[in-house]
Amino acid sequence: MRIVVSIPNRGSAIAVKEAAWGLPCYAAISQTFEVAQKVWSEVFFYLAENNVFFKGIVLKPSMVTPGAQSKDRTTPQQVTD
Repeated sequence: MRIVVSIPNRGSAIAVKEAAWGLPCYAAISQTFEVAQKVWSEVFFYLAENNVFFKGIVLKPSMVTPGAQSKDRTTPQQVTD
């Protein structure tokens, strides 16, 4: 799950609240493949319910990388292992 809150525009209160609540909840429940599969199934259900044009979305697989400010750098191979 990725949520972008525009810093220059200060983000809306609801966007900040959703990011603050949604990201930790998603992290807590998506620790296993079975749970991740349930999450993605539910996400696609609600994408369809909201008439999202599937060909217009970009999916990123789950991965963990060092933060933008981190001095640690990883190679693509390290991220995918």
